[in-house]
Amino acid sequence: MSITRHGHPSARSYFVFLFLRLTLRPLLSLWPLTNTTMAILPKLDAKITDKAPSPAGVVTEWVTLGGRRTELTMPTRPSRGDCDTAVLYLHGGGFVVAGIGTHRGITGRLSRATGLPVFALEYRQLPEAGVGTSVADALDAYRELLTERGFRRIVIAGDSAGGYLCGKVIELAGGAGLPSPTAWIGYSPWLDLDADTNPDRSSRSDSYLSIAKMRALVPLLDRGPIALAGKRNVVDVDPLLFPPTILITAENELLEPDAIILAERLLAAGVEVQLHSYSWQVHAFPMLIEDLPESREAVRLTSEFATAAVRAAREAEDRGEQAV
Repeated sequence: MSITRHGHPSARSYFVFLFLRLTLRPLLSLWPLTNTTMAILPKLDAKITDKAPSPAGVVTEWVTLGGRRTELTMPTRPSRGDCDTAVLYLHGGGFVVAGIGTHRGITGRLSRATGLPVFALEYRQLPEAGVGTSVADALDAYRELLTERGFRRIVIAGDSAGGYLCGKVIELAGGAGLPSPTAWIGYSPWLDLDADTNPDRSSRSDSYLSIAKMRALVPLLDRGPIALAGKRNVVDVDPLLFPPTILITAENELLEPDAIILAERLLAAGVEVQLHSYSWQVHAFPMLIEDLPESREAVRLTSEFATAAVRAAREAEDRGEQAV
């Protein structure tokens, strides 16, 4: 397929890439994956959540969604008149680290750019629970938005591990009697739980992710209390289940080969899909480094894509109602 490759990186991109390569990569490589060390991370995110300011142009409030604490972000500017659509954002962090506090920037920018409410879910993760439980929390939140909160259309968005949860919601929604999401935004999505199934996957050119650390993490992902349903690899999900999809990756990052394969399969199945690959960027850069020109462009592209998908879905609904 034709990938949109974004060359000519900004000068600051080189600095960010090299800085993380020299600092965060060795730190993550040496960090032990034990219950004790993993249990520290939610406490750190809680402190970030308490201190992180809300982005300009939005307001936030705490709600409960699918039984889990969730931050709702809404734009302060006048509504575009679309009260039937929301964004469900599923944060990344390897199912171990990060949360609402670390992702408040990206959820605020998406809310401003789309004019939509964004629900950021605090799903269960390691060491408390494995991926099957994270998936169940995401699906429960998605269900509540549609069945109890009155939304007719859901844009699902996420970065890294959150991208995996998005793919699982897409896969499992139909079996749960729910409609497919209206669109999917994936920032450097982690699509395959198993580290060695794609021979093209390598961390040699990744700024901070290590395939060795991913291999060490994989055995921990199958913890309960809820078993993983469906496919372990989102690439293996029936492509016809997918909504219009836009994926953003860093060129040659560890997870990009899987995103390319998924995009190729969606394209072959006639699903609307875009993949944008940015040179000299870092994993999940639109979330991680907010003030890079590339990050701003990625948020603009994904927001415009989602807005167009919502508009198309609404027009299709209107035509169907008129036909009836």
